[in-house]
Amino acid sequence: MTGPSTTNRSKKSATEQKTKIVQKWDTAPPPEKTDRRVNRTRRILLHALSELMLEKRYNDITVQDIIDRADVGRSTFYAHFQDKEDLAVSNLIHMLDMLAGALETGQSQGFLPGPELFDHIRENYPLFRAMTSGHGLDLFFQKGQEYWSTRVADRLKALLPPGRAPRVPIPILAHHVSGTFVNLLKWWVDNKMPYTSAEMVEIVSTLVNPSVEAGLTLR
Repeated sequence: MTGPSTTNRSKKSATEQKTKIVQKWDTAPPPEKTDRRVNRTRRILLHALSELMLEKRYNDITVQDIIDRADVGRSTFYAHFQDKEDLAVSNLIHMLDMLAGALETGQSQGFLPGPELFDHIRENYPLFRAMTSGHGLDLFFQKGQEYWSTRVADRLKALLPPGRAPRVPIPILAHHVSGTFVNLLKWWVDNKMPYTSAEMVEIVSTLVNPSVEAGLTLR
């Protein structure tokens, strides 16, 4: 029979684990360059939503839940965000910034992700899955494709000789590449990451590289 002390230790351990997961994603301020007090308040609200999404479905979380967890007033919340969706989008963009950091500082092959990006998601899977469940899933992959499409376009442009135009316009090619990558990432997460990070890099490369090579052929 499990005694009260064992139960309390288990609850404490689970809480500490959730806190560590959230803190790993909560080390950078929001992207806007604002003063420290504004950044601190926004970070507290982002942190509160991240914690709540480890505990319940996104659709079941209310603004009241968020402000109670963050210990701020309702007027403070609405001074920074229009509604729960606005906060969620900010949270997702923050997550995308961190994933982009893994993409840009890791062993990426030109415009494609290196294994670090997949490793980062695997290490933070509980929070990533919580943040992309329900409505959060649609938000993440919509914003994710927009976010990566811009970065892929910049990288593709850098591969072109100055003043030359590719066979496929860069915006269309970037949309195709980012869409393929985001859909593969979604499949990988939905299926509980059955392939290693290195295998996913190889799969993405195999599917994307031929399209890029054909699309970048000069007119």
